Amino acid sequence: MSATTRVNSHSIVRRGRDISFSELDEELLAIDAQAGYCYSLNESAGRVWALIPAPIEVSEICARLRREYDVDEATCLNEVIRLL
Repeated sequence: MSATTRVNSHSIVRRGRDISFSELDEELLAIDAQAGYCYSLNESAGRVWALIPAPIEVSEICARLRREYDVDEATCLNEVIRLL
């Protein structure tokens, strides 16, 4: 997905192939060596990362997260879209 593409509940997403990750304490580090960025992901963001190794619809990510976390649908969708 390009930077100008808007993510919504029907978007299909997956991890970037060039982004590696590493666990550090209770966080995940997502490393985009090509762009020179390193992102620290908290537990819930790390869970999103774990759910997207293969293409998946954003609404399905939220459905799975809502079974695991106490979060309403609108908040979950908003936060996942912001993260992606």
